[in-house]
Amino acid sequence: MTRSIFYSLLVSVTVFASQNTFGQMAKEMLNTIEGGVSAEEGYVPSMSITKDGQTAYFSKATYQKPLYGVFSKKELIHEIYRAELVNGEWTNITKMAVCPEHYSAKHPTVSEDGKRLFFASNMKGSYGKYDIYVADIKSDGSLGVSKNLGPKVNTKEDELYPNIYNGTLLFFASEGRDGFGGLDLYATQVVQNTLTPSVNLGSHINSNSDEYAIQLSPEKKMGFVVSNRGFNNTISQYTVAYGRSNKQADYNDVAESDKGLQTVINAGSNYVATSYEDQ
Repeated sequence: MTRSIFYSLLVSVTVFASQNTFGQMAKEMLNTIEGGVSAEEGYVPSMSITKDGQTAYFSKATYQKPLYGVFSKKELIHEIYRAELVNGEWTNITKMAVCPEHYSAKHPTVSEDGKRLFFASNMKGSYGKYDIYVADIKSDGSLGVSKNLGPKVNTKEDELYPNIYNGTLLFFASEGRDGFGGLDLYATQVVQNTLTPSVNLGSHINSNSDEYAIQLSPEKKMGFVVSNRGFNNTISQYTVAYGRSNKQADYNDVAESDKGLQTVINAGSNYVATSYEDQ
């Protein structure tokens, strides 16, 4: 998987900063909850906000001493946080206990009904490096037991950047399948404790570089893909058309003939059980 420290991101960024009880530490943390890039991680997704706009989830990385080895080098550990919108300001920042200490959890995305949090973690028991997990969000804001989505989503390599679209369609990036190269974008339909086998979104979405995330604009029949396929592996946003869009002539990448994206968007309700419903 190609990585480079020379990044540019052509996505509008709004930085939230506010006064709160955590003082300067909290303000610095809030500066990280919008999408961007980093030398260590590449693309960093924006915070995920509940439908009512009152609660946000985001991840932050810090260097921490490892569990073993007093003189060992510090490790980069990712942790997930929850923030509340109070009087127009993001405050009440709380670290969420989604995985054991000294393991990482990142890229949170909240379901449309606000009852589930999907994220990537390398905690013990994962199929590979990073797997996609889900945890129920309780009425008091705390989380239930983290559950691995199982082999229909996860592989021996990285699964990252989960993102829920239209309530049940889960997009994510995977490096562990025979795709087009690097991280490819996949999707699965998730309903209750069942999901469909993952589908590659196709050659007009994916490339031989890394694809991190996709956002769909159904009214325009366009998608916006974040990828490092640019010059010197720069991370940029690319626009693709899908379906029957009157904008297709304006774009080189047209997904109408690519069955991958159309398959997952139009999928029915023929779901199969996955291992996590028994956990």
